[in-house]
Order: sequence, then structure tokens, then C-alpha cells
Amino acid sequence: MPTDAFETLLAPYSKLARANMELFARFSSSPEILNQTLGTAQKLATEGRDPNAGLPGANAYMDFVMGLVKNWLDFWTDLGQSALGLMDQGQDLFKKAPGFAADAARAVTDIQPKPPRTRPAAA
Repeated sequence: MPTDAFETLLAPYSKLARANMELFARFSSSPEILNQTLGTAQKLATEGRDPNAGLPGANAYMDFVMGLVKNWLDFWTDLGQSALGLMDQGQDLFKKAPGFAADAARAVTDIQPKPPRTRPAAA
């Protein structure tokens, strides 16, 4: 039971971490960003930075930011659902607790007593 509760509690966090890692990988390998990264040093050395050029890779940045927003919205939704699931598990435990206590009491009363120790007769 504690393992189930622990997994239920951590599931949204691990899902968020996986989704963000996939998003970072997709963003860093997008053609716009790769072209910008590979060509930036050469452009800066030859042309300098044009302030009117705009944000290179703007579509990739927009997709990245929208992906982050989506991941965090999914995280908060999943976190709320896991909290509700955790409360349900707690209610199940409270329903089963009297049965656990009865089983434990039966187990204690069913223990066979040990036979008394006897001393060997003196010779």
C-alpha cells in the first residue's frame, strides 16, 4: 500500500520531467535552431548583429514556449488527479483497517504457547 501511494504521488512529477526532456530534445534539434546555432559564429564574425533582423528561429521558440505551457498545465491537472487518487486510497485503507486489526488480534490469540521447560533430574 505505501508503494502504491508513493507511485501515485510521484507520477505527475516523472511525467512532467519526461515531457520536458522530450520538448528540449525536439527544440534543440529543430532545423531553425540548428541553422541558427551553426551559422551564428560565422555571421557575427563577418556581418555583426543586425538589430532589425528579428528573432531568428521565432517559430521554434514559440513552439517551445507553448510546449512548456502545455506540459505545466498537464502537470497541474495530473497532480490534482493524483491527490484525489491518494485520498481514495486513504479511504480504502480506513475501510480495511478494522479487518487488519481483527486479523492481527486473531494471529496473536492463535499463537500456541511453548511447553514449560523442565530441568533434568539430578543424578
